Amino acid sequence: MKRKRIGAFAGKVVLAVTLLFVLLVPGIAAAEIKLGLLPRLSAAELTEMFTPLANYLSQETGEKVTLVVPKDFDAFKALVTSNQVDLGFSNPLVYVQLKKTDAKLDPLGLASEKAGTKFRGIIIARKDSGIEKVQDLKGKKLIFVEKDSAAGHVFQMLTLSKAGLDVTKDFTKLPFAKKHDNVAMAVFHKAADAGGIREDDLEKMKDKVDLSQIKVVAYTDYYPNWPLFSTGKNKAAADKVKAALLKLKPNSAEARKIVGPAKITGFAPIADKEYDMLRQAAKLAGEL
Repeated sequence: MKRKRIGAFAGKVVLAVTLLFVLLVPGIAAAEIKLGLLPRLSAAELTEMFTPLANYLSQETGEKVTLVVPKDFDAFKALVTSNQVDLGFSNPLVYVQLKKTDAKLDPLGLASEKAGTKFRGIIIARKDSGIEKVQDLKGKKLIFVEKDSAAGHVFQMLTLSKAGLDVTKDFTKLPFAKKHDNVAMAVFHKAADAGGIREDDLEKMKDKVDLSQIKVVAYTDYYPNWPLFSTGKNKAAADKVKAALLKLKPNSAEARKIVGPAKITGFAPIADKEYDMLRQAAKLAGEL
């Protein structure tokens, strides 16, 4: 009996030492942090683009960071609202929509890209379409990415409205294309007269369509870029992630190595109030 008690005690000591080792030694994952990515591109593309960031955050936090890429925008929202992910990376419109229903969401870092920490959308058409200006879109067939796509729908609605078009009846809105490249393909193959996509996504289409046949009809206003945010599920992890993100100074050598594959130059500080102007725009567009 005494021998059994000694064995049990020894087992507990080994377990305690093992747990202490996992918690204290850098690089050993003590838990899992799930990072949900808004699927504006395919799961394969996004996984390749963001795996270096996931690895970096794993190293910096001591917890395994796993990427989660849902099938569409609605599935992404469901992941966040049901607390299935600890972090999210989305366009600013989806962020403010989610924040409206869940006050726990907190932006940790603002993505900086080649053009800076703000971005815009464009309206494209074929060069042989006869469309020269926004007003020429009246009576035309337009295609967009998603109802909740910031630079692939909402920004364009405001641009069209400012140009004097009634966005509820002055043109035909085709079924959403789901992906930015599908919009460009639809315009190129004349399934749509014009379409709205994010400005920097047009260049990515150079191997799929002849861009010499495509022109930009209009540019939208600029808006704050995508935030990487905490869902409030794991406060301690969120603090570590925020510190790690802000170490990736825009255009620094370290940032280029870690987030360069994701077409990001780094992360900058961000506060929720910086999205207030976008909230006003989203309300005007009927998306908030």
